[in-house]
Amino acid sequence: MFLGYLTLKYSVMFMATLSFNKKELDRFITKELPFEKVANAFEMLGMPVDKANEEEIVADITNDRIDMFTVEGAGRAIGQFMGLIGSKEYKVEASELVLNVENVSVRPYAMAFVARGLKIDDEMIRSLIMAQEKIHDTFGRKRKKIAIGIHDVDKVTGPLYYKAFKDISFIPLDTDKEMSVQQILKNHPKGQEYAHIFDNASEYPMFMDSKGVLSFPPIINSERTRLTEKTVNLLFDVTGTSETAVRIVLNVFATAMQERGAKIENIKINKSGMIQDSLVFERKEKLSLKFANKLLGLKLKDQDAISLLDRMGMKANAEKGGLIISVPPYRSDIIHEVDFIEDLAVAYGYENFKPALPKLFTTGAVSEQTKLDYKARDILVSLGFIEINSWTLTNEEMTGKAFMNKESVTIKNPRTSDFTIFRTDLTPSVLQTLAENKTKGLPLKIFEVGRVSNPDGKCRTRLCCAIMSENSSFSDIVSVFNEVKGFAKVFERYVEEEKVKPRLEHLIDGRFILIKKQEDMKAESIGWCGEIHPKVLENFRLEYPVAMFEFDLSPSVPGKTKRMKKK
Repeated sequence: MFLGYLTLKYSVMFMATLSFNKKELDRFITKELPFEKVANAFEMLGMPVDKANEEEIVADITNDRIDMFTVEGAGRAIGQFMGLIGSKEYKVEASELVLNVENVSVRPYAMAFVARGLKIDDEMIRSLIMAQEKIHDTFGRKRKKIAIGIHDVDKVTGPLYYKAFKDISFIPLDTDKEMSVQQILKNHPKGQEYAHIFDNASEYPMFMDSKGVLSFPPIINSERTRLTEKTVNLLFDVTGTSETAVRIVLNVFATAMQERGAKIENIKINKSGMIQDSLVFERKEKLSLKFANKLLGLKLKDQDAISLLDRMGMKANAEKGGLIISVPPYRSDIIHEVDFIEDLAVAYGYENFKPALPKLFTTGAVSEQTKLDYKARDILVSLGFIEINSWTLTNEEMTGKAFMNKESVTIKNPRTSDFTIFRTDLTPSVLQTLAENKTKGLPLKIFEVGRVSNPDGKCRTRLCCAIMSENSSFSDIVSVFNEVKGFAKVFERYVEEEKVKPRLEHLIDGRFILIKKQEDMKAESIGWCGEIHPKVLENFRLEYPVAMFEFDLSPSVPGKTKRMKKK
């Protein structure tokens, strides 16, 4: 019987909460709808609604659909899902402006476009700034990965430049006096907030025209190109550390402005003599309908699939062997065939799928690892411990706080700064859970049975147990370890600190032991048991001592059986 319960809090950010003006949303849906229908459409698209009435819709938008961070994109998605508008084609014209990109090592990528003929009012500015800031905080990793600048293009004199300076002066937005880069980083509110992005940097990126600085990305724009009620033509610039991410965000805003009726002009990029477009809208992919039907358990025909994809904003044509799909430029979440299949399922409606028993008959059994996991849970719960279940993905900041930075599997294109690596230890997650729940009352006794990975991607199960109280000590945690070491077939080994390599910086010297497997006493240790170092406790803002153990929880390797001789 499973006795542990997840009752403690572990905070993480997956979604961004956005507030949409209902009338503005209806404009891009192309029809005034009851707020209940609009809220239901958000829910069907996988975006939970927190509040809905005739004036406002508040929804949680996932990071993989940043096009719906804009009111134009959210309205378009709902209008298409409800069959009010079909898939769209987006066209761009060539701009007279050229962006000359030089070598900017700290932030190497910059792209831009112009949107002409806009009617700018307070509601548009509100929704535009909301989308800009939400993308900054989530997809942009608080401006470190990407940052967006918006300017009045009629105040810009080409050509454009993106280059690095050791220092330069301009008048930042919302000020009336010229400031140098160092003054902005030390004295301007935005400079103080984001100065850490340029830790150890000797040069700083500047987005400029022939007259001077337009913006100091990702910190602040220039006052010279401030938007006013007379602004009708906008210049968008996006800079960052990932070329793909920069282009994704640029496409999102370009298509959003086209939804408002703007004429979009593509600014050419000149980088070391190589010319390329900022906006690239053309993309076609292939989908095997046979594969889609197999995964979904449906019998969709070509026209059925084409109609369903149209409701998700994608235009498709049937060709021999499958469908050729034009992927909208704002759909950055389409990576694999299964992403099209997921959209087919959403448009078809999960409520319309009929349950069916599997045709393949199989038998199963509880694995030795699972039996061991259950045994650990039973013993620790009986000792008054509460089980937690934290994320297998974490980030370098979290492991660094625990003094447990190790080589690990990194996520190539993470959607959020909270999840950038696969964890190598459970300890940082357990310490974070203690920090989130330190007001629950003492003592706090928690444990986790979870998966970790080595740098090669090989996963294994580990057991981590922690006690936090006014006087928790080495003897307290050792007594708990003694209860589990027998069934886990491990034993403790006392080792002098100077002989432990690599050094266990997260533990107090002289107050820990190493843990080894019984089957291989000569092998390296598989874990440890001891008191957490005060510096680690300070990093997690823990005011009381913490005693912990963590080790590999793996079943015993069965002995080799002798092969029987044939008679």
